[in-house]
Amino acid sequence: MPNMGAPTPGMRVLCRDAEWLVTRVDPSDHNHQNYAVHCVGADDLVRGHEAIFLTQLDTIEPVDPRNTQLVQDQSSGYRMAKLFLEAQLRQMPATGVEPDLEGMGVFKPMKFQIQTVEWALRQLRPRLLLADAVGLGKTIQVGMVLSELMRRGRANRVLVLAKKSMLTQFQSELWNRFGFPLVRLDSAGIAKLRLRIPANKNPFEVYQRVIISIDTLKNVGSYRHFLENTRWDCVVIDEAHNVAGASVPERHLAYRLARLLSRRTDSILLTTATPHNGKRETFGRLISLLDPSAIPDPDFRYRQR
Repeated sequence: MPNMGAPTPGMRVLCRDAEWLVTRVDPSDHNHQNYAVHCVGADDLVRGHEAIFLTQLDTIEPVDPRNTQLVQDQSSGYRMAKLFLEAQLRQMPATGVEPDLEGMGVFKPMKFQIQTVEWALRQLRPRLLLADAVGLGKTIQVGMVLSELMRRGRANRVLVLAKKSMLTQFQSELWNRFGFPLVRLDSAGIAKLRLRIPANKNPFEVYQRVIISIDTLKNVGSYRHFLENTRWDCVVIDEAHNVAGASVPERHLAYRLARLLSRRTDSILLTTATPHNGKRETFGRLISLLDPSAIPDPDFRYRQR
């Protein structure tokens, strides 16, 4: 380790060719000569990943802010500087409890859509079923909720699942109306990504906001190890009635995928125009994705009132 004292929380350091933010430092011996440095990833390769480094084993170099080089903004109208400042402002969590509709996106909000956002913000962990009819703007409601959660620092890692035929439309709607970027992945894209990253790196931790086809991920066995070790701030499942499970839900791959993801996310948004197909069991499984304790009957044969 270079000549430096004990690392301190808040310090940025370089270790194993990546940049980290120190969160905690503990002595690793009785003489306080070596330390266990708890870090969280700060660059694109390890962002959000937590690690512990031992100073007697790893070379930890401090990132000295005095070495920062100032670069003159030569863009027209200082466009790059304005974009940088806007990005920094967006990273400052909002503190209000009311949604900020001014400048949220390119759309005309309706009263019921605003009520959806207000209801989501009142929940500690928003888990909603958006069951409006076709054409009433469920994607806009999703964008509104995601925008407000993002302003509060609660939608940094987002996974969207949709049918293959709907991927382009869903991705386009969120980008064109809300400026909410989603990286589209498929099985070939995931395979190429794994060739570019270290073998022990989780491919689902490389990008913060991803949209993937349900058919790509529903074979949980291929990606189970990665999915079980990935946490999301919010998971969105479009056409959620497709993951409600069939007569034998344990064999229904899409249901197994949805159940796994529902346990690995803080917030979940399910959109469907047909939430109930007349069968109590499938509707009960859909509700259990939002709240496993909502229906105590393990067979989901709940009693209707």
